[in-house]
Amino acid sequence: MKLTLKPQWRLWPLASFLGVLDLKTGVTIALLFAVFNKVAGVYGLIALAVGAGGSFSQFSLYLYSLIALFALFYGLKAVGEENPKNTLYFAHFFFADHIFSTAWTVFFAVVWWFQTPHDGRTNANSPAQLQIIAASPDIHHLTDEERAVAAGKIWNHEKGTALAVIIISWLAKIYLAILIYSYATHLRKGSYRSLLRPRVPVNVNDPASGYPEDEEDEAEDFYRLPLRTPNTANSISSFTEFTNNGSRQQSGSKLNKNLDEVDEVLFDEDEFSHRSSSRGHSKMGTDESSTDDERQTLGRVR
Repeated sequence: MKLTLKPQWRLWPLASFLGVLDLKTGVTIALLFAVFNKVAGVYGLIALAVGAGGSFSQFSLYLYSLIALFALFYGLKAVGEENPKNTLYFAHFFFADHIFSTAWTVFFAVVWWFQTPHDGRTNANSPAQLQIIAASPDIHHLTDEERAVAAGKIWNHEKGTALAVIIISWLAKIYLAILIYSYATHLRKGSYRSLLRPRVPVNVNDPASGYPEDEEDEAEDFYRLPLRTPNTANSISSFTEFTNNGSRQQSGSKLNKNLDEVDEVLFDEDEFSHRSSSRGHSKMGTDESSTDDERQTLGRVR
């Protein structure tokens, strides 16, 4: 059985890290800080191994930090590869790590706030610390009462700052957990690449942007459709007028064509008669001239 939250109870995934950096970059930075925090567990184990001393709670915290360090490297690999399944698993681990860290933080805060005396007395947790205290010169000449009063003033001044740091760190880790869940959610939905597009509109008319001034206008004019006046091309009457005009033009063109043919025919007949008459006159003239010449020649011969 799969448990899911109601849509109105679901959190909207984040789109960036603090509204400034990319989501993947923010997750990587968060994991690097977590790695730096867990590396302190390695030095804690080294300190316990050389005889610094400590409680079981400290040893368990250092050992857990060492194990979690390998999980963080696994998470860095999953985030870099943009693997949605492994990133979601790592988000679950990061949230569980926050719960474990919160439990240890509450435990050490209670011990430090209520069980540890803040009276300025020197406390040594190991023989090595006793040697360091014995070797250091005594530069403070205060009685136990004066030391307790001075330590109380320092504690009253610092405990508010310490509490603020703890609360801010706890809230910051909550935000980082939500950040990793948001990154995993975008990877699963396939919407992460859409977050990389620029959100700032580019002013193409700005000379500093490198775009010519009239190129955008020409492109808009090229793709702009011509506007039609209403009631001119959408009615039946306009269609009938168009067909009537077409038929009139066709009939008019046919009539003009017939008149041209008649003119051509008439022009040809007139030209033919004129040519035939001119040919007859020219022939008669030549015949008469030839008979006159023959007559003259015959009269001479005689």
